[in-house]
Amino acid sequence: MRLMIAEKPGIGATGLVTQATRLNFTSLTTIVPMIIVVRRGRKVIQSPGHEFVMESGEAIAIAQGQVFDFENIPADDGDYEARWLTIEPSVIEAFGDPGDTLPVMHARQLGTMGEGLTHAFEQAVEALLDDGSLPDVVIRHRVMELLAWLSSEGLRFSLHQPTSFTARIRRLVGHRPEHPWSSGEISRALGVSDATLRRRLHDESSNLRGVLTDIRMTHAMSLLQSSEMPVSLIAASAGFESQSRFAIRFRHRFGFSPSAIRGHNRLSPDRQGARPAG
Repeated sequence: MRLMIAEKPGIGATGLVTQATRLNFTSLTTIVPMIIVVRRGRKVIQSPGHEFVMESGEAIAIAQGQVFDFENIPADDGDYEARWLTIEPSVIEAFGDPGDTLPVMHARQLGTMGEGLTHAFEQAVEALLDDGSLPDVVIRHRVMELLAWLSSEGLRFSLHQPTSFTARIRRLVGHRPEHPWSSGEISRALGVSDATLRRRLHDESSNLRGVLTDIRMTHAMSLLQSSEMPVSLIAASAGFESQSRFAIRFRHRFGFSPSAIRGHNRLSPDRQGARPAG
């Protein structure tokens, strides 16, 4: 079974996305800063007042806590493919503020990256994919070297900690989406009472069940794009004992079935109840 996602706790993670059909993913939240490099096809990222289009070979840097619609469009002669890399805020904080750089407050297109930045990105990816031969200090150094090359381009990731309870829950649960999280366990982890948590989420036009479901569906979507895991195992990794129930929730969230990501035939959008792509 091929798995193309690797994570080094406290440092970062990387994944290789492959997708056989043109699909639109709505309202996805970036939990930590990330860089995406499109290898094949085209990627369109939209949010109110912003649209970014990346062709094959182009890249984008995205700040944490942003909500976008993503559309992945396969190449005429094959699949869509992209490599993403996330960087933990603690690494960015340790790197510091190099000065004379602009913060990536929302998202910033990098176009076709120069040789130095491309090499640093590939070195960081290779380090994060390492099977254990590299010590964490070396992996962290290579990710920091990527930040250094980014600063040489006049850019840096801004440092702001998530303040909303929705964002804090995403950070907490995102590392263990398969865990049967209870409101009591989450409340204790955030240092508030159950009643306060419910009230704060209500003030943010949110609720715990909805946030947990969205985190798990996004996690499942990533595994469908970046691995050959059977859907039954992906459902379990997202906290679902029933594959059929998982498929229903996934279709409700994204507007298409889990199998659509891997190239199976889709129903028409009106039969699926899917929203049209923007």
